[in-house]
Amino acid sequence: MILTADIGVSVITLGVFDGEKPVFRGELASARGRTVDEYAILLRSLYRLNGVEPQMEGAVLSSVSRPLDPIFSRAVERVCGVRPLILGPGVKTGLKVRAENAAELGGDIAACCIVAQELCKPPLAVIALETATTLTYLDEKGTLRGALICPGVKLGADALSHLAGGLPAISLDAPKTLLGGNTVEAMNNGVICGSAAMIDGLLERLRTEREQSDLHVVITGQLAELVLPFCKTEMRYVPDLVLEGLRLVYERNRKKKEQK
Repeated sequence: MILTADIGVSVITLGVFDGEKPVFRGELASARGRTVDEYAILLRSLYRLNGVEPQMEGAVLSSVSRPLDPIFSRAVERVCGVRPLILGPGVKTGLKVRAENAAELGGDIAACCIVAQELCKPPLAVIALETATTLTYLDEKGTLRGALICPGVKLGADALSHLAGGLPAISLDAPKTLLGGNTVEAMNNGVICGSAAMIDGLLERLRTEREQSDLHVVITGQLAELVLPFCKTEMRYVPDLVLEGLRLVYERNRKKKEQK
């Protein structure tokens, strides 16, 4: 079995796989103040909660919170007995990238694109709804040509409550109608439907600019289930795209190591 982990700004998403079969999925808060010992305790507890022994064949991480990388890596090594592979420059992914600075490409985006290519024939747009909403474009040859980074769904709601005077903090839910009957509904509906309209609009602009009427779209992320029903564009929803991508990265690098 292998451990996959995506270290995000607010959440560390983890998955354990036995070959291609997912064994369990879990989440830990992504908190920079935590120590190696604290993450080791939480990680061991997560394995115990799911009735799985923590000794792993291997582990692989992607991260957008670099200061946490060494801390969480040492916690994984202590609990699982393996040193994690960290997705970044020099790691074999099989993804072709043409951008001004390919080294800036986030490991989570790379992992999502790797699996998306396995699921849908390019040209392809890969959308991830996390702290930020990202849209990544792969051309008809499967080469990553660029991306968009937009404010995330929850980030938009938090910004309204923190920066707009008099507006409350809200939890997000599926709108029943477009227009809200009170302040909370108006904020909720505006954030959810506004995010859906933004995604539809960006995809339409991408199709026009790239002259790709047959563009396929794969969407993932914590809030995709909430936003997707309000999008007009047909998309393929994959809940844990990044974890599946990390598993593929691990397998490709393991085979490369064995060949050497």
